[in-house]
Amino acid sequence: MIKKIFWNGIKAFVPIALTISIVIWLFTSMEAFFGHFLRRIVPPQYYFDGIGIIVGVALIFVIGILVNAWMVKKVYALAERLVKRIPFVKSIYNATQELLDFFDKDKQNAQQAVLVETHLGRIVGFITRDSLSSLTPSLGNDDDVLVYIPLSYMVGGISIVAPKSTLTPLAWPVDKAMSFILTAGMTGQKNNSQK
Repeated sequence: MIKKIFWNGIKAFVPIALTISIVIWLFTSMEAFFGHFLRRIVPPQYYFDGIGIIVGVALIFVIGILVNAWMVKKVYALAERLVKRIPFVKSIYNATQELLDFFDKDKQNAQQAVLVETHLGRIVGFITRDSLSSLTPSLGNDDDVLVYIPLSYMVGGISIVAPKSTLTPLAWPVDKAMSFILTAGMTGQKNNSQK
């Protein structure tokens, strides 16, 4: 009985504590980063804790607006091309951009949760590229797609090239399928038909 009560407490506390810790870390990092520059230009009597967060959020919002402007799009595209030519930097930039794209709601519409037939059984994955024509020809042909397979309980996964014929599309939103995989199916998702 005591073990069960303690375990219920852990299940209630850990997700909340972890979420709060990540949010605090994010805001603390933002405050440290922007605060470092603001202390040099803002007089001490006007500087206060939290101004870095306010400026950081405002700056991100302004960048989001400006990226849609025609002139800024041109400059951004030029800067992006330059960054993608720097050997080590381009790897980090591309990986970060693709990770953010994966969680972008607008771009999730182009993704598809699928079952992949393997010798281990059927594995849930996500089509991340439905055409390999822009990649090296030896990677695959017109019938192949790139499938990302996340691993449970860790940040990581593998990308495989698979024939479309071996995939079974799932009528499952990407975020729900991802949650299912990352928790090894223990998310407690209820079937809508069981209401």
